Amino acid sequence: MTVLAAESPVRASWRRIAVAMVGMVAALGLATACTTSSDGGPSNQAMGTVLGAAVGGAVGGLAFGTAGGVVGGALVGALAGNLVGRALDQQERARLAQATQVAFESPTNVPTTYTVDPAQRSTTAPPTVVAAKAVGPASSRADGSTCRPIEMSATKNGQTTTETTTFCKSAGSSELKPVSV
Repeated sequence: MTVLAAESPVRASWRRIAVAMVGMVAALGLATACTTSSDGGPSNQAMGTVLGAAVGGAVGGLAFGTAGGVVGGALVGALAGNLVGRALDQQERARLAQATQVAFESPTNVPTTYTVDPAQRSTTAPPTVVAAKAVGPASSRADGSTCRPIEMSATKNGQTTTETTTFCKSAGSSELKPVSV
């Protein structure tokens, strides 16, 4: 005769929490696997999502003691981490845009360089360095806009990416727009 012992409700609850966490981490891993930085590693946004989900899930599980608490905490944490990670990526883009704006008005081959302060980033990676320089003279178009080729570069995690794009500024405007020449 076999006697089956029933699993305690507390143990069953923790088992559901563990299963939910494993599923959530797997789903987040798959979701963020496709978001990589230019050097092939995970982007700040992907790292923020994963770390936010892990911390949020742990806090939600401890605060509510239910699988729903874990899932809810992980979702809120993932969203918050994603937003923080995206903001960090935007900070680097903002500095590159600023360097491009200055380079448009500067003499040819005079670089404008900015370093994104590592204290403002959540990783231990080296600082990101962005630069832009005009690589040709400004030219006027028939519509009154002024155009100039700008070389932009970004060095992140030891990898440098360089691209040359022609930007135009409409008469009376300070906004630069990339154009295909």
